[in-house]
Amino acid sequence: MLHIKNLSFSYGSTPLLQHIDLKVKAGEFVALTGLSGSGKSTLLKLIYGSVAPKEGQMSWKKKPLLGPDYNLLPGADFMRYLAQDFDLMPFTSVAENISQHLSVFEPEQLAKRTQELLELIDMTDFAPTKIRLLSGGQQQRVALAKALAKAPELLLLDEPFSHIDVPLKQELREQLYAYLHKHNIACIMATHDPEDFMGHAHRMICLEQGQISASDKPQSLYERPPSRSVAQLFGSLNVVEPKLLKHWHNRPQNTAQKSLLLWPHELQFSKNRPMASSKMSLAVQVTGSVFKGDGYLISLTGIPKNMRFYVRQKKSVKIGTPGYLWVSLRLCEKKMAAIKEA
Repeated sequence: MLHIKNLSFSYGSTPLLQHIDLKVKAGEFVALTGLSGSGKSTLLKLIYGSVAPKEGQMSWKKKPLLGPDYNLLPGADFMRYLAQDFDLMPFTSVAENISQHLSVFEPEQLAKRTQELLELIDMTDFAPTKIRLLSGGQQQRVALAKALAKAPELLLLDEPFSHIDVPLKQELREQLYAYLHKHNIACIMATHDPEDFMGHAHRMICLEQGQISASDKPQSLYERPPSRSVAQLFGSLNVVEPKLLKHWHNRPQNTAQKSLLLWPHELQFSKNRPMASSKMSLAVQVTGSVFKGDGYLISLTGIPKNMRFYVRQKKSVKIGTPGYLWVSLRLCEKKMAAIKEA
């Protein structure tokens, strides 16, 4: 188990991470999220031992993890780190890079292991190709295979799919997560893209202003985000302020004291005001309509408050179209009840 206690780090006099407490079990997949500059990459570097903390302790299976003040080279035999710069040898082949840290005294095992990893990243045909001749996405796949070569117990990944083409990205994710599960490898992945971990990560950890602002299953944080900043990590979001709820809600006594967070698919737009008493509506005007593959993301501006909203719909809507934004009253009351319980 990885155990981090009261970890802090500063760049000069500027604090970046403050009092981080974290435990990661064997085989656990943890997604590390947050805005750019929140400290995701720095936390991985601290765990790996590339930089030294200002204070705090880290251990793996109760054995202390010591940084550059104690070790000439970062890292340990049980962990591997895939940084954003890949750390590959440009003038050697794909196969040579993957097998760099494997024993040459067991040639059959080396060849078998290299072939297994080439198949994992779907680059068997590129085994003899020099790294410098590969695209950025191909190099990233090789770096991933290289990190897995010595079967680590802990894998640290920093934006591991950022250069991968969309058609291959989903397949590679599935293969990697199945591999980690099969070999019981713990993984901490720093990423800004929820597609990288939704449906796979055991836990999502959110960094905000140098501290952990949320830690839970991704689905739980999506369905009941503890704050606006956490919810926005998942994508487009509608924020309904308490003052608007008093106008929008036909039962003011039940109005939440906090903002109501609604996803685009939870709202509806229509040209005519809905008549049902189970719905709440607001006069709006369409300001944008963007095709998203499975439908359109419609941008709306409230009238006359000039508030921005987003709705997912199957069909496009002409910009400038007036209409009404509405939401199920039952859904709002359910979400407001969840806010009161939090």
